[in-house]
Amino acid sequence: MNFLFHILFNYTIVSLVFGVTQRDIWVIVLFSVILDLDHLPYIIKNLKTVIRYLHFGSGSRTTSHELIGLTFFSIIAATALIVIRDKRIVQIAILCLILHYAIDFIIGRTRPLHPYSKTEVFLQFYKTRRQRFVLEALLTIAFGGIFFLSHVQR
Repeated sequence: MNFLFHILFNYTIVSLVFGVTQRDIWVIVLFSVILDLDHLPYIIKNLKTVIRYLHFGSGSRTTSHELIGLTFFSIIAATALIVIRDKRIVQIAILCLILHYAIDFIIGRTRPLHPYSKTEVFLQFYKTRRQRFVLEALLTIAFGGIFFLSHVQR
C-alpha cells in the first residue's frame, strides 16, 4: 500500500484506540511509513520501471519487512516499553508497526520467510495491477475522507 494510505489508516485506528493529540501525529507518521524505507534502494535502482507501472512488489522488500523484521521490531518495542516512561507513545508506535505489517500481508504479496524462502503469499483481493491501483486509490480516498471529516470544525 502507499505511504498516504498507511498514515491515514493508522491515524484512524490510533484515534479510535487511544485518541490522538498533536504530539502523537509525528509518531503515527513515522511508524506508519518507517517499514517502507527498505523500498528506497529498489525504487532508486529501478525508477523508470516503478514510474511506468506504479508498482514495486515484494521483490523490493528486505528482511525487515517480513517476519524476521517483525521479530526484531518486537524485541525493540518490548525493550522500549520497559525503558521509556511514556508508554502511550510506545504503544502508538507498536500499533502503527503492527497495522503496517497486517495491511501489507492482507492486501499485497509478501515473502514471510524471506531470506530463507522466496515463496510469496498472496490473498488475492485483486487479480490485476489495475484492480490493485483502484483498490489502493479507493481505500486512500476513503480514509482521507474519514480524516478530513474528523477534523471539520463544527
